[in-house]
Amino acid sequence: MAESPQTLPDYAEMAALVDPQVTHRLPDIGRLVSLPQTTYTLLTLLMDERSQAEDLVKVLSQDPALAAKVISLSNSSFYSLQQPVSTLDRAIMVIGFKELEFMAMGLGLSETFDLSKVPQGFDGEGLWLHSLSVSFIARELAILSKATEPSEAMITGLLHELGLIILVSKFPGQFQQLMELLSAGMPFYEAEAALGLRHDVIGYLLARNWNLPLVFQAGILFHHRPKEATSFKAMAALVALADILAHKIGYSLQMESLDVDLPYTLTTLGISPTQLQNLIKELMVAIPQAHPLWLQMMRSGQTKNRGLRSKLSSFLEQDGGQARKH
Repeated sequence: MAESPQTLPDYAEMAALVDPQVTHRLPDIGRLVSLPQTTYTLLTLLMDERSQAEDLVKVLSQDPALAAKVISLSNSSFYSLQQPVSTLDRAIMVIGFKELEFMAMGLGLSETFDLSKVPQGFDGEGLWLHSLSVSFIARELAILSKATEPSEAMITGLLHELGLIILVSKFPGQFQQLMELLSAGMPFYEAEAALGLRHDVIGYLLARNWNLPLVFQAGILFHHRPKEATSFKAMAALVALADILAHKIGYSLQMESLDVDLPYTLTTLGISPTQLQNLIKELMVAIPQAHPLWLQMMRSGQTKNRGLRSKLSSFLEQDGGQARKH
């Protein structure tokens, strides 16, 4: 279970740390680049322990395109079914309730942004793969530590680089300036602070505009500074550790250099060094196995965002089998 909500930093206080040109546009971006209504409804289901499979069927039935993708996913060769799936009820039985909640949430998010066109020199594909890796790891850490709800951890991991996604997709001019400072040798965190482009703060501000649950807001804001978290300390530590592990096993954002207190995160989550080493060994097998499939599915898309949606579907195909083991 997540920690009880506490006070998060003041919006205006955080906005003062960001380039005014960015903060002035964020409310409009929050309106124009909005989460699909289905995604908001799925978030509500995700946060409600009383939700049932029939609730998910009802929501997906209101979105025919998403329902079709769910049914298509359930017919994937991953599940090796003898008879094709043709209904949502059967799809949920095949894939699993919680896995489908995450898949639908991920599909909704992937439709919100187009990372096919990003500033020269930046790997938009790599950003999505990094976010997926952190999401995958965050879920495993939540299962291991029991410090947070695994579904919440998965979604927070998926969202943790929301500010960076906004910068590269909606502020290419400002982000190009950041890339130039990095090319000149300035460390990433110094460069983004100097330009008023702190991605953790920008992601937090947009999450506030979207009225996302507080646990997601906290995880986004403190994913590089978990010791400063004013609420949801376990989630902040968990996402920070997931980020570290993603970098460790090779699914990193090259621009970032992490400086997180590892002993603090382990203590906060109640994870021993031995447990961590065992998990790393498992991740070094599981994620590389999933990676080629993510890329294959992503690059097969022919229309806007189709590749990203396919990538998220393939992530669920890989994670579905793992999830059913727990």
